[in-house]
Amino acid sequence: MVKIILISHGNMAQALLETAAQIGSFNTKEIDTFSVSGKGDIENLPSKLLNSLGDNGTLILVDTLGGSSCNSAVQSTQHLKNVKVICGVNLNMLLTAINNKDKMDLISLATKVLEDGRKSLVDISEKLKQL
Repeated sequence: MVKIILISHGNMAQALLETAAQIGSFNTKEIDTFSVSGKGDIENLPSKLLNSLGDNGTLILVDTLGGSSCNSAVQSTQHLKNVKVICGVNLNMLLTAINNKDKMDLISLATKVLEDGRKSLVDISEKLKQL
């Protein structure tokens, strides 16, 4: 099983996890969430992250590229081979990760999460005009 970790500014990570749990039934305790909302949070994040890593790989889903949560996750784990950090998490990406974490290895899961995330970004207004 690939470990999933969510990191965001504010309460987004926890809210995203709670929303995903309303859609699908899974054990939310298997997924760690971290909130970055101040200097103390960002200073403590590296040690929390390293203590939360899974034995069979860890997929870290972060809210925004270049933000403090992303930068801290990358700096803390870049030396580790069995960790992937993906930025721009959305609900579809999280659901894909949850539904496939027991069936795929880390590399395959990260690839699928990215693909499904890209597929979920649609200008539906334009798409409807084409019908």
